[in-house]
Amino acid sequence: MKMNRVGCAAWSRRGIVTAAAIALALPALPALARKKKPDREESAARAFLNSIYQHYLGKSSGDAAGVALTDANLVRNYFTVGLASLILEDRATAAKRGEPPVLAGDPFVGHQEWDISDLSIEVKDTGALKTTGTVTFMNSGKPEKIVLELLRSGKEWRIADIGWNSGTLRGLYRRKAANDSGTAPN
Repeated sequence: MKMNRVGCAAWSRRGIVTAAAIALALPALPALARKKKPDREESAARAFLNSIYQHYLGKSSGDAAGVALTDANLVRNYFTVGLASLILEDRATAAKRGEPPVLAGDPFVGHQEWDISDLSIEVKDTGALKTTGTVTFMNSGKPEKIVLELLRSGKEWRIADIGWNSGTLRGLYRRKAANDSGTAPN
């Protein structure tokens, strides 16, 4: 009979320790669940950028044709509504005037021609609906870095701005607007 009481007492101690461990872990579970969400969002943003930049590996004169933004739907698939509108309006205005659009090179690499290798994509979560992607690569043997501001639209990511060594995509349109109005850009 004593053995049963010792066994019960041991079981009770184990039960108490287990219950205490569970009680301590329960408040942490929602925090862990919240931490998982940005990782999934980061993965979706990284996948979005990867789907773009895989088209740039190699030479532009070869198989690496890049992403052709040939019509309005394609532009809207990659860029936020505001940035897509700037790109499309500029193209339409330039066509009417018989001039080249402000964006002369490829927006994803900042050049008209490229030879890309050693591609790396990093994504930093900066909030629930916003993240920053940094794409680094060698272009014709020279290191380059592109920084992309991404905004979530529903379940998908869109590019809000692209930064190159020479400036930003939105900056190109700001300078054009300033030149057209005769004022200096901010």
